[in-house]
Amino acid sequence: MATVTFDQVSIRYPGAERPSVRELDLEIADGEFLVLVGPSGCGKSTTLRALAGLEDVAEGSIRIDGQDVTGVEPGDRDIAMVFQNYALYPHLSVARNMGFALKLAKLPQPEIDAKVGDAAELLGLTEFLDRKPKDLSGGQRQRVAMGRAIVRAPKVFLMDEPLSNLDAKLRVQTRAELAALQRRLGTTTVYVTHDQVEAMTMGDRVAVLRDGVLQQVAPPRELYDAPVNEFVAGFIGSPAMNIFPGDGVTLGVRPEHMRVLNAASGAPEGWVLREGTVELIEELGSESYVYASCGGDRLVARVGDEPVPARDATVRMAYDPAAAHRFDPGTGLRLP
Repeated sequence: MATVTFDQVSIRYPGAERPSVRELDLEIADGEFLVLVGPSGCGKSTTLRALAGLEDVAEGSIRIDGQDVTGVEPGDRDIAMVFQNYALYPHLSVARNMGFALKLAKLPQPEIDAKVGDAAELLGLTEFLDRKPKDLSGGQRQRVAMGRAIVRAPKVFLMDEPLSNLDAKLRVQTRAELAALQRRLGTTTVYVTHDQVEAMTMGDRVAVLRDGVLQQVAPPRELYDAPVNEFVAGFIGSPAMNIFPGDGVTLGVRPEHMRVLNAASGAPEGWVLREGTVELIEELGSESYVYASCGGDRLVARVGDEPVPARDATVRMAYDPAAAHRFDPGTGLRLP
């Protein structure tokens, strides 16, 4: 296990108008599961690859357990990387795939077998050790890729969207297994995803990037309850926060704080009322989300047990200003 430090790290690609990552300061604690999240092109995978030694750092330094590894070759950094495509050798068995790096390191075969056996038991792969990757499901292949990393006992795990090739149900199941596994192993882990729901359910802390700049790093609940700016507020949360532009202040209201009123009820005193037309209903079983066009704004409200309006119906939506987040319309920064 180890700490990881990015100290004023900038990464530039030749010919690019701006750095892909700019002056990144980030401290990752020993044993922490940190998730890098952001829209496509924000620099999250570039940051991970720089930590792996696969991208050159233009400015600043990267340290693993206090040692400067900025110019160190990837193979000498004591890290293990798990990719989204698994990168398994199709002609090798599960056991040989998992032990391949140990064989290259010329470890004795009994020691390789012991390490592979321990990892297979941890991952529920013992009965599959003699199979080839083509005989496994997507989730099992992902566990083999994890096992190959685990047997090396690295200081840091690096994961680049490792679940993106799985179907929705298996992805939810596997991310829970992966998070639980990381906590059992206690290995420092840096995980990249574009899926903010995945980030919020897996990470001890989540680092949000935009255009190569770190916006905020915090535990998931803090990101949700106290976003540092309008971008983080809109990016974190599904469905996204309702944003009401204004001159003096921009308001942000979470869907669970919007109320859909029926024809007979009025808004509580002091609440803001909007009227509009229902465009879409998302039915999720225990709850629904109502999307409505209200005077040029598209608003979304969460509906629980109360009746759900029909599509194209005229509805009134209301919110308590006390529950709204406030942002500076010029800088986008959160206001007190």
